[in-house]
Amino acid sequence: MNAPLAEAPRSGPFIRGWVVLAGVFLVMTLTSGFAFYSQGVFLDALIDEQGFANAWASAGVTIFFVASGICGYFTGGLVDRFDVRWVMTVGTVVASAGLAMLGEVREEWHLIVVMPIFGAGFALNGLVPTTTLVTRWFQRRRSVALAIASTGLSVGGVLSSQLLAGLVNRESLAKWAMPFALMFFGSVLAATWLFVRDSPQKLGLQADGVPVVLNGSGDQPPPAPPGTPFREAVRSRFFVFVSLGFVLIMGSQVGAIQHVFNLTENRLSSAAAGGALTSLAVTSVVARLLGGMAAIKISLRGLASFLICVQLIGLYLLANADTKPAVFVGTLILGSAMGNLLMLHPLILVDAFGVREYPRIYGLGSLLMIVGVGGGPLLTGILEDSYDYRIAYYALALVGAAGFIVYSFSGKPARDYLNAPPPTGAPQPRRVVAAPRPLADGPRPVVAIARNGASGVRDQALVMAGAYAAAAGDTPVIRPRGAPEVWSVKPV
Repeated sequence: MNAPLAEAPRSGPFIRGWVVLAGVFLVMTLTSGFAFYSQGVFLDALIDEQGFANAWASAGVTIFFVASGICGYFTGGLVDRFDVRWVMTVGTVVASAGLAMLGEVREEWHLIVVMPIFGAGFALNGLVPTTTLVTRWFQRRRSVALAIASTGLSVGGVLSSQLLAGLVNRESLAKWAMPFALMFFGSVLAATWLFVRDSPQKLGLQADGVPVVLNGSGDQPPPAPPGTPFREAVRSRFFVFVSLGFVLIMGSQVGAIQHVFNLTENRLSSAAAGGALTSLAVTSVVARLLGGMAAIKISLRGLASFLICVQLIGLYLLANADTKPAVFVGTLILGSAMGNLLMLHPLILVDAFGVREYPRIYGLGSLLMIVGVGGGPLLTGILEDSYDYRIAYYALALVGAAGFIVYSFSGKPARDYLNAPPPTGAPQPRRVVAAPRPLADGPRPVVAIARNGASGVRDQALVMAGAYAAAAGDTPVIRPRGAPEVWSVKPV
């Protein structure tokens, strides 16, 4: 009799994971449209309606991002302990309250109170919980899934932020802040509870929809996903230099994004400024999808380095853009790098350190990155007040170049978790030797083992549960690398 060794079961149509991905896409669309991309719209409204200085309004944006970074770090721990849907629900309530309060801002110091609330709510719905969901549900095509999900960030920039900008410009932020908060609350809550599920393991699945196979009685928990321990990961050279590099890279990027509306409006018109935001968002959608597919086949390190250089070119062009075609080309180039670099940061970390403690690792990386994300808009506002946007965008390009140099010292990830033993509690496959049952009368038989049909070769047999083993309860085994695909077992 010929029988192959045990293999991992193949998954059927992976429906549940795509439903979760749809929910993540919707949440990213809404949070980016009402919070991330609209910061530039809110900044411009505060300057026009309340007479705030550019530097003060930019400081409010900085406070928003710093608060979201600090809360994002603690969000990683919350996602590990609680169902991610409850974490995101709390975030929806807090962010909606902050957005509503934004319409009541009358004094500059009010921003110190309102923006931390808004930023904390954004973090609880932001990249830490959403990218964690994608990394839990997808493995083989994780980069494509993350590209699709994070495309929601750009779609939010195209749809929601344009709607918000038109309404605010036509009337006022004070009038529309409360309706915006109610729309945000209802839509994000619906997307979270209708589509999102915490993890595949809670539904009896693994990543990519593979069913969980348990040893023994079935009472044992499913195996924990592989990964580097948090303390070991954050002390590695790779994490330190990647994080510091992305602090500078994302600082230069977000500083440019949050001021591109105001830059274009000052140089051209409000209509052109809205077109610049649309161009930026649409380009990032297309580029991110292409980047997600490319990340499957090429080095993440090489792809990130290339896109950082593209971002620097875009910043230089926007610094000198004073016509519609020039602004369009600048936003086209900047947008092609913008979404991809944001997507690559979590991909780089999960590739280097695995899934097991990814929420905490990415949460700390996001916290560090917020120093740049919050400092970029502030630096841009101060330089625009003191000089002009040309000098400000030149400075952003220099900051991004420094980030590229730091990132280049990170080296290749060790990926030690791939060689580590399975975590405690995970089923341990073992090899067993076929022991033929003795006959009632007569000598014990000898088992002849033939590899791939070769006769006359006697060797030890690797067996599956119940197939050739003498005792019940033998565990399934995994065929080692280089072992034959088929063993022929027959008594002699």
